Amino acid sequence: MMNSITTHPAKQHMAILGGGCAGLSLAARVADWPDMAMTVIDHPDHKPRQDHNWGCWSINGLEDALAMARKTWPQWAIITDAGIHKQSSDHHPYMAIESKAWLNHCRIQARQQGVTFTAARLTDITVNDQHVSLAADPALPLFQHVADSRPPALPDGIMLQHFRGVEIKTEHDVFDPDCAILMDFRCDQSRGIHFIYVLPYAKNRALVESTMFSTELAPEDFYDTAIADYCDHILHAGKTMTLRREEGVIPMGFLSPRDNQVAAIGGNGGAIRPSSGYAFVFIQRQMEQALTKYKHTGQVTFKPPHKPVDLWMDAVFLAVIRRQPALAPRLFAAIAKALTGDEMAMFMSGLATSRLRFKIIMAMPKWPFIKALLSRPWKMIT
Repeated sequence: MMNSITTHPAKQHMAILGGGCAGLSLAARVADWPDMAMTVIDHPDHKPRQDHNWGCWSINGLEDALAMARKTWPQWAIITDAGIHKQSSDHHPYMAIESKAWLNHCRIQARQQGVTFTAARLTDITVNDQHVSLAADPALPLFQHVADSRPPALPDGIMLQHFRGVEIKTEHDVFDPDCAILMDFRCDQSRGIHFIYVLPYAKNRALVESTMFSTELAPEDFYDTAIADYCDHILHAGKTMTLRREEGVIPMGFLSPRDNQVAAIGGNGGAIRPSSGYAFVFIQRQMEQALTKYKHTGQVTFKPPHKPVDLWMDAVFLAVIRRQPALAPRLFAAIAKALTGDEMAMFMSGLATSRLRFKIIMAMPKWPFIKALLSRPWKMIT
């Protein structure tokens, strides 16, 4: 049930547009924002996505997520036809956070700290020096700040990460519960970059996803067939029981905010890592950086959480795999071979040092990247 909106005369008031991961992660920390009231505004017809997993590495700043993670894995692997490339880390295990658990946690935290939740059909945004006016049905009060997490428009031809998965229970014990499979390329590559992602919760239970990087979605039966073939021919799993399903589409590229008049957060605010689709860790960092800025300067500013050099590397990498998708297994395997587990966790979490970036550059085949550089992929960033 939605709360009625109350005003806070002594406080500034922030409207959070959208109650997904970014919006609720921000609202859950309202108590950390001095003299700030928050209202989360969702469309009346908004229906939460089915429960799904967010995967990332455990690093500083993700303690709350780690505490409620469904499972962590001290090892993970990238598998190609050429072999298995395993990594491990005791300090930064890979972890899976269930979206429903995280969003419920944030929603409870936000409500306990006085955040208001409402539903409204937003039709226009008007900004002046003193406040932001949101034209909506029903009517909304004036706000001093807006954080917009509504999905941005996707450019034509953008690379997408799209997936469909099932959590299954198998007849035989076929999974290593200590090792997540981030990418197994031993599957049909006819439609683009395709791999199987496996999060093993027990020896006979796991999430198995068919994942693709391409500009076009595949028919549903393509993913289902890939998962069935993997269970039969790679896992030799015997009979399987489907416990639940999940699916999604994540843009892999450089997106413009939905409305340049107001601050953008989450995927709308550049939080998705272009080269990988990882977003959860970067959303949390975006919130932390904005809070730090506010405490030091009083300014409400949300910026993309990625370093320019990392965005440049992502742009080049995307140009290579877009031009030569068949190279993808070799490239991801080269990264896994070149880095330790701790280094992989730092790089994928946007915490790479200059030395670590140099190691990755040196591990890559040179000619495809030289050709990509000549195509000036960094133009996508600006």
